Amino acid sequence: MMRERRSPKTPEDPATTISRWTERDLTAAAKDLCPAFQVDEIVGQVSELLDSDLCPIVAGPAGVGKSAVVHELVRRAAAGEGPMSLHGRRVLQMSLSRVRSTLRTPDLLGREMRGLVAALSAEDGICVFFRDMHLAYWQSIEPQFSALALQFRGPIICEGEAGLVAAMFEENPELAERYVVVGLDEPSLAKATEMLQSWAEEQARRGQFAFTTEAVREGVLLSHRFLVRSRFPRKAIDLLQHVARLAGGRTVTDADVFERFCRTHRIPRDLVDPAVPLDLDALKDRFEALILGQNEAVESAIQMISRIKSGLTDVRRPFGVYLYAGPTGVGKTLLAQCLAEYLFGSRDRMIRLNMADYRDERAFHSLFGNPDAHTNSLRRGLLTQRLMGQSLAVLLLDEFEKAHERVHDGFLQLFDEGSFINGDGEVVSCRSCLIIATTNAGSDVYRRQALGFTNPVELDATDRELDRRLHQVFRFEFLNRFDEIVHFHPLTREDIRTIARRELSMLAERTGLKQRRLAVEVDESLLDWLMLHGYDPLYGARFLRRTVERRVASELAEAIVRSAPCEGARIVLGVQRHRVTARVAQSQQASPAQRESVILPVGTTEVTRRLEKAAILQEVGRLIERASRHLSTLELKRAERSRLLAHINQAGFWDNARESKSVVDRYREVDLEIQAEQRLADPVQRLVELRSIDADRQEDLRSLARAWEVAARAVGEWESRAVEQESASAIWLLVSNADPLRVAGKWVRDVAQMELHWCARLELAAAVVGYEATADECHRVAIEIEGPGAEGYLTMEEGIHRLRCQGDHDARARVEIVTRSQTPPDGQSSFISVARRTGLFGIEITCRGRLVLPERGLSAEFLAGNPATLNHLLCDLDRAWRNAKAESSQVARVYAEAGGARDHRTGAFVPRLKDVLRGNLDRFLEAHRRNRAQ
Repeated sequence: MMRERRSPKTPEDPATTISRWTERDLTAAAKDLCPAFQVDEIVGQVSELLDSDLCPIVAGPAGVGKSAVVHELVRRAAAGEGPMSLHGRRVLQMSLSRVRSTLRTPDLLGREMRGLVAALSAEDGICVFFRDMHLAYWQSIEPQFSALALQFRGPIICEGEAGLVAAMFEENPELAERYVVVGLDEPSLAKATEMLQSWAEEQARRGQFAFTTEAVREGVLLSHRFLVRSRFPRKAIDLLQHVARLAGGRTVTDADVFERFCRTHRIPRDLVDPAVPLDLDALKDRFEALILGQNEAVESAIQMISRIKSGLTDVRRPFGVYLYAGPTGVGKTLLAQCLAEYLFGSRDRMIRLNMADYRDERAFHSLFGNPDAHTNSLRRGLLTQRLMGQSLAVLLLDEFEKAHERVHDGFLQLFDEGSFINGDGEVVSCRSCLIIATTNAGSDVYRRQALGFTNPVELDATDRELDRRLHQVFRFEFLNRFDEIVHFHPLTREDIRTIARRELSMLAERTGLKQRRLAVEVDESLLDWLMLHGYDPLYGARFLRRTVERRVASELAEAIVRSAPCEGARIVLGVQRHRVTARVAQSQQASPAQRESVILPVGTTEVTRRLEKAAILQEVGRLIERASRHLSTLELKRAERSRLLAHINQAGFWDNARESKSVVDRYREVDLEIQAEQRLADPVQRLVELRSIDADRQEDLRSLARAWEVAARAVGEWESRAVEQESASAIWLLVSNADPLRVAGKWVRDVAQMELHWCARLELAAAVVGYEATADECHRVAIEIEGPGAEGYLTMEEGIHRLRCQGDHDARARVEIVTRSQTPPDGQSSFISVARRTGLFGIEITCRGRLVLPERGLSAEFLAGNPATLNHLLCDLDRAWRNAKAESSQVARVYAEAGGARDHRTGAFVPRLKDVLRGNLDRFLEAHRRNRAQ
């Protein structure tokens, strides 16, 4: 099949080609062109070149008035002045970018340019003005411009960016035969002010905009101080025109300029407007409330802000160049964010680079651009890309010490001059940025302060030592580029507590809680827990927010989903058994006179009691007696802390790293325990004070009752902490038939299930790992239990559990606790594999193991699912039973007595047997605690 041959493109009429290229007829619009001011010298140079049949190229950066110079030439020519070569000619403005945008592919621009050259060669009475000649460099069409200068009989005027124009002449020296570069630089501040005043007068004469002298002056000054990426006079004209368009035809004042500038660039009015005072004391209080424990850093930030306010910053450099030095997680990045928010309206105006990503020499080109790269983005570099569109921003260079030395060299010019030249030859200005570099180098010198051992005199010496170490990491000429090295110090406990409270307050303001109108109350135990788990003196509070999110917010969410609290309910956040808890608080009902309702902790739950004055006073006394043992222990811990602190402060203590670490770790452990237990002791001490009042008035009785509630929760938590610290966290719990003459398999299983339910309420991990049975009649059950204080919480279960049976003998089950060894013993127990089957408690039976102690008359044969666990169990039982004096015959609890269950050791009674078998043993635990305290 023959392809259809395309006919050649029909040549355009020269007039049509010129019309398609023409962007604007400047001669026709001469009356509308605004005069250019303070440009007589440059206009004269261009006129002389035109009259000499040369082609001037007005070259300079964007915004300096290149087009205004050409417009002024056209105005003068239309009035019969200016260069004779323009008299009687039409000046047509043309644009390479405009024509390129109409083409299918940019490479066709060369063909179009050749067509224009041919069309212009056939015309006369025209002067062409190319406003973007520098684009010829990227399109490689410089030869067409050489041909145009040779074939076209009329004048040619061009303008372009100086760097690209210079590159064109370097690669195409033949251009210099007809084209001459006329450089146009940015005017000085004084000259720009004169230009803008003349421009404003011209606008008023034409009846377009009216400006006061002060408005023009402030527009120029604001542009000069803050809009450093743009250039005079364009940046000031754009600002004033923008303000005038929104002024509604009235005269623009300096207040209008400040108002519009601050709104557009989100800069606080009191920072730039001399008429608006800036309260530095209030600003300092604001920053200190956000940046805790860093007074030196806040003071440095306030001084920098005051320099901006007073206009004393060096406009040739950034607003400030600072090195923030100190431990991680103490507020360096947060202060940078706060400065971005205050200075520029949002924390998003912070450009953050992790300098640890630029460790090798090649990183220099990644940041500052590679002149040999094939793409524009790689030539410009990452730093240019991040800074573009962010003329007002905080540039944060995190972990600066980890960057390669050549990268440091690249920042020398930026720190010193406020700008750098990227791989594409562009000058990128950062003079309207605040530059902050952070470093952790040498921060280990603060380890003493991190633990609370440093006084102010020692701290000054430590700061000087840090400076010495920084000079070992960074070169002197590099450190000398910083305006200031700001020391950040480790946070104190009070600071961490405040930060934790702030994070919890932010959590309480989330939408899900507000929509449901749920109030969140935070128990002090949660703050203690966050101090321990969310903060480390070596790593600061960096992970505190993550801890709140993962541990606190998750528990809060689960409580809302499970409990479905009614609108307006209170959710109390606290800690029990080293775990964050969230519970929906019960509402309190009004009580009759001289009686008061109290909500008291009972085991893992709460109970509401309504008591008279005498009963309250009696119970308060018992609670204070329970707490006395813990108060005494607290005093012993204080004495130990004092001894450790004295040892740490001895000369030469830090010389032995291993010994010092051991002592410091113990100090930290004891100190955190004291901090937490002091918080528990305070409610008890408050209760002691209130007990002595004459509680005849209902208000006094209510105060005593509320204090009792708080102290009871504190004592309960204190006892839980003591149990968890003093007892094993991993145990085996065995439930066995205590009467070898009678079968009690069902009762053994019921007791085992009760213990599993109780462990679930205590949030202890528990599972049946094996059992001993004959014909599915259970004789013994082994439960593996693990969790904080497991042994202490289950100790009350040891002994005989007797079930009253009508018309028959009572069923008896013995509960025994054996501490589980940390690692499986080396010994191998006697066990064999059996056919897989599903046994009691849902266990997949795979093996059978036997333990026989003839000298004790004891034997056990367990069926289990995991051979390794079974071996661990049998080895621990062998050790425990060999060393045991005798089996316990003490009755722990009697069931089905008066319809419930009673612990005759403590007198505790639960009226419903069903509740007890479901694991509701809280009353027994509370009574057991009281019994231990006596």
